[in-house]
Amino acid sequence: MSGRGMLSFSAEEIRAQQGLAVCRTVPAETLFPEPSEEARLGGPVEASIEFSVGGNAILLQARLSGRWTVPCSRCLAEHGVAFSARAEETYPLSTQDIDVAEDLRQAALLELPSRSLCRPDCKGLCPRCGADLNSAACGCGTQTPGPLSGMKVLKKGKRK
Repeated sequence: MSGRGMLSFSAEEIRAQQGLAVCRTVPAETLFPEPSEEARLGGPVEASIEFSVGGNAILLQARLSGRWTVPCSRCLAEHGVAFSARAEETYPLSTQDIDVAEDLRQAALLELPSRSLCRPDCKGLCPRCGADLNSAACGCGTQTPGPLSGMKVLKKGKRK
């Protein structure tokens, strides 16, 4: 199987067996066919998918693990961040085919970090020249502008 078909299952087969359990290595392109500027999967995602039948529904329980490649919040260097996620969904017994790609994609997205550092002691970028301070010190000096430094410029402009 390739592409999205690897995450599509026959509900008839699931009902006949009273459940189904599979493990899949899902290529990043299957879950995220369109690249994102903010983050991307750093390789395939391992998915453990289990269906069970009960009452009038089919229950999906899935566990995922993989790596996001994200920019550092301070210096913008790309780095990997491991994640693990869970997905749970129910489908009516009358369903013909169950495609879990969207459920897995959403579970992975929920584990995307809002802020991440390439390393705990990341020095970030120089606020004046934009140099990566992790590589070397820049020539701007150590004085960083204060939160009201823009007010000085405005004040000087009014004196003229």
